[in-house]
Amino acid sequence: MESEGYGREEIHAYLEQAGGIRVTKTHGRRSVAGLNQMDNCLWKIPALVKKGQLFQPVHCHEVNRERCRMAGYEGYQYPVQCFKADMERMVAGRQDELASFYDTILQQS
Repeated sequence: MESEGYGREEIHAYLEQAGGIRVTKTHGRRSVAGLNQMDNCLWKIPALVKKGQLFQPVHCHEVNRERCRMAGYEGYQYPVQCFKADMERMVAGRQDELASFYDTILQQS
């Protein structure tokens, strides 16, 4: 998130808005197909994976610029643009709109 230009306070507020961790089973052909597509995209990136480092900035940057379908958004979108829209809603003080948006997504899954 920092590499996308967000400050620590914005990142903290965003993660707080997300709530606690909830582990669920991935179900649905579309969700699994999306994960497979992302995996294929990652293997095509010519940058080497840095061993011993969980976060891979080059891979994160590239995969977030591949169009895909995401819950809460119509059609194919770029994840980086949807994340920017989420952050703008949050920073603008529209947490209630963002919370409602995420509640809708959770109900869909």
